[in-house]
Amino acid sequence: MHFSNWPNKFTALWVGILLCVASSLVYSWLKHDIHIQTNIFALLPKEHQDVQLEKTQEYVNQQLNNKVFLVIDASNDQALQQATDILKQQVANSQLWQPLKPQLDTEKFAQTLYQYHAGLVSAEDIELLKKQDYTALTEQALLQIMSPGMPISADLLKKDPLLLFPRFAMGLSNQKTDQTIDMEQGFATIHDEQGNSRFFSLELTQSPYNIDYQEKTSAWMQQVDAELNKLNVKTHWTGTLLFSSFGTQSAEKEISTIGLGSSLGVLLLVWFGFRSLRPMLTEFIAVSSGILVAFAITHWVFGEIHLMTLVFGASLVGVCVDFSFYFMALQSQHRTLDGFTILKPVLPSLFMGLMTTLVAYVFLTFTPFPGFRQIAVFSIVGLSAAWITSILLLPRLKALNAQPAINTLGFIGQARANFLQRPILRYVVIAVIILGSITSLSFLTANDDIRNLQSMDQKLKQEDRYVRERFGQQQSSDYFVIRAGNTAQLEQQEQTLLTKLSQLKQQGQLQGFQAIGQSVPSMAMQQTNIQLLQHIPVSALKAYAEAMQLNEGDVIAWQKQLANQPLLTINAFQDHPLAFLQPNENERLVLVQGISHSQNIQQLETSQIKLLQPVSSLSKLFQEHRIQAQYLLLYALIALVIGLGIIYGIGSIIALILPVSLALLSTFAVQAWLGVEINLFSIMGTFLIIGIGVDYAIFYRHGHDHPQVVGMALFLCMMSTLLGFGLLSFSHTYAIHCFGLTVLLGVIFSFVYATIFTKAGDQHRIILQNQQDS
Repeated sequence: MHFSNWPNKFTALWVGILLCVASSLVYSWLKHDIHIQTNIFALLPKEHQDVQLEKTQEYVNQQLNNKVFLVIDASNDQALQQATDILKQQVANSQLWQPLKPQLDTEKFAQTLYQYHAGLVSAEDIELLKKQDYTALTEQALLQIMSPGMPISADLLKKDPLLLFPRFAMGLSNQKTDQTIDMEQGFATIHDEQGNSRFFSLELTQSPYNIDYQEKTSAWMQQVDAELNKLNVKTHWTGTLLFSSFGTQSAEKEISTIGLGSSLGVLLLVWFGFRSLRPMLTEFIAVSSGILVAFAITHWVFGEIHLMTLVFGASLVGVCVDFSFYFMALQSQHRTLDGFTILKPVLPSLFMGLMTTLVAYVFLTFTPFPGFRQIAVFSIVGLSAAWITSILLLPRLKALNAQPAINTLGFIGQARANFLQRPILRYVVIAVIILGSITSLSFLTANDDIRNLQSMDQKLKQEDRYVRERFGQQQSSDYFVIRAGNTAQLEQQEQTLLTKLSQLKQQGQLQGFQAIGQSVPSMAMQQTNIQLLQHIPVSALKAYAEAMQLNEGDVIAWQKQLANQPLLTINAFQDHPLAFLQPNENERLVLVQGISHSQNIQQLETSQIKLLQPVSSLSKLFQEHRIQAQYLLLYALIALVIGLGIIYGIGSIIALILPVSLALLSTFAVQAWLGVEINLFSIMGTFLIIGIGVDYAIFYRHGHDHPQVVGMALFLCMMSTLLGFGLLSFSHTYAIHCFGLTVLLGVIFSFVYATIFTKAGDQHRIILQNQQDS
């Protein structure tokens, strides 16, 4: 007899809720309001810094992430030119990219510089002017005129009689790179013993984390590769888009692999346990309803759902079947009783099992990581919904035959009984576990490198390395932000910083740096240069004019007109590749590559100059939150102790907490032996272990009258959890691998320790009528 007709009412209500949720999701999908986030760094908390620095960091990220870099290698110039033409045509015919622009139109840029050449003087010439060594200065001009291949026009000699600008331009070109890189048609090109290579920069039209855009650009690149391969031209692609696309594909593959592996594993488990595939259908219904409601609620709360959340969501099947396995195993022993009659006395233990599992996820909501909060909400809602579906569905179905599995796994109950009858042995084993684990923990190390978050393809890394090494694109995520109240102060601060960076580079403390000030001298410097030129004695100019057979009047007129000549400003620099290093009129950036001594670089910071190292800062933040999570883990255990003490009594606390506590110690001890470096995800995995491990202890505590049944059911529960979360240990993403490995070890130890250490409680007997029915 049902304990009331409430199950029917609740079932009708629950079905109605599920239909409403499904309808709303279908409606949102048709309206394209479903947003799937794939940016792995969206999982991380934002750094707390001033608003302007955050804007600058977003600006730099956008500048670096919205490009795809391509290097093509050809055997000869003709093939190189044909490949360039094909690429231009393909880009022009596609809506996926911004129009392909040359990196730098050298002829146009040289013309622009020449228009403002009055204050542009090479460093060597400036030193001669400061020393007033005018003879050496004029000799430089004489040597230049006699140099073969140096076209000198009458107009140039009239506007720049000392030929200062050609030497400045040559110095500018020489400081760009140590390699022989020519600008052909505006594209960086190399002709050397390795072959002929050309560099292209393609600008995106959409976010590199947009899944549809990733798929379209990937297909487009494959098409371009096919066209260029016909010419025996080899392509090398790199950029955020490609790494993000690989991460997306890897995550999707892992979702399908985990889902398939988990489903096949559970299929075998339910057949072994109940000689029927019906539980697969009921679990599919339960898990589907859980994921459906979890997806809707999570998307509503956060406005989007991360792909990583779905990876963990695919593992829900490994947790929610615990409740149903326990109920179906118990029901198989009382086949003549109504399902709800069996459910009523075991409902408290099933509910406590759910609550202890949810406690882990509730504590995850207190973390500052948006990704963990989202996973926590998804899991809390999903597990609760799956639990409700199971509770309302399973009692309505006919009991299955679990006796063969119970007999096969009878050794678990026998081992448990033998162990529990030997208290001294139990105490010795507990002591050995504690001492061995604590000793091993001293060898445990942590790795908080934020780059472990994303799976990396070796081929992509090789291509990226080739592009950067071939064309000196050793780009770094580290950079200085310089601020000032006006342009003059900004340029002065930049020049001061560049001087110090040059010294550090000479000392080998960094590989290099890029700044606007390397190409565009400050206004103050240009004015100083003009003053130095104005101080050249007229006699020296006349002697020079006579030696060069120039008109003395023209040379003197050039010097007098210097003060009225226009100076080079950043406005004339907009088409240069480094123009993006000035986000606004009061701010400039200096990119720094290959820092080997961070402390010395950090000492260059002032109130107006700030060093930003996003990767290092996020890794440090990752470390801080890992330490906070360890304290959070302790608080979760304390909360669990208090809750279990209130519900089961103080005397039951040790019996319920001891197995999972030992399991946590053993888990990290084994990882220390294996040389596994833990991170925040490892700590987060322990929250799941706590919930599941305490479940096992609670079921054994309530299983006084049916220990063989409980042993069989919990073995199936453990195996299903391993198939769900344990498969995450095979993930290519190191962070997920650590999470999966931690859960894998923790669940095994929790089951073993709960089996041999947790006694059944007399006050928690489950009383059923006709218990001997079979």
